[in-house]
Amino acid sequence: MDFEKFLTNQDSDFKGRTLEEIWAYSDNEIEHTHDFIQIVFPTNKPSHASFNKLYLDNQILVEKLRNNSKVNKNLMKSATWYFFFLNRNDAWQRGYDHNQLRITRVIECLRLLVSDKPADDFYKAILKLIKDPTTLNSTAMNFWKNA
Repeated sequence: MDFEKFLTNQDSDFKGRTLEEIWAYSDNEIEHTHDFIQIVFPTNKPSHASFNKLYLDNQILVEKLRNNSKVNKNLMKSATWYFFFLNRNDAWQRGYDHNQLRITRVIECLRLLVSDKPADDFYKAILKLIKDPTTLNSTAMNFWKNA
């Protein structure tokens, strides 16, 4: 899969979906589709939660994506899109939930491919969404803090 073409909305992912099509997912589709998060928010680490094994496997690719303003713009749009999903739904705010892992991935992706400020801003915005921190998995919250 060509991450640059996908993230600039010039090509589809390994399942034939464009970024625009994923952005159009319903909340139900976002919640129950588990193979899009690694490609919408790629990192330089293989995912333990996904069978597609797609990740940014070399520093040249990371730099190429980081220096592409369209990739940056679309990553920010994706982060906003996902943030609004979390804002509309609070099931992720109890115990352990796969969306807590997804939050870590968003922060790591923004830090890797955009810059520290948007990653920190996303993290702070997530903390503001939390209604009761005592109901959240503290390990997940530490992952966010250290992402």
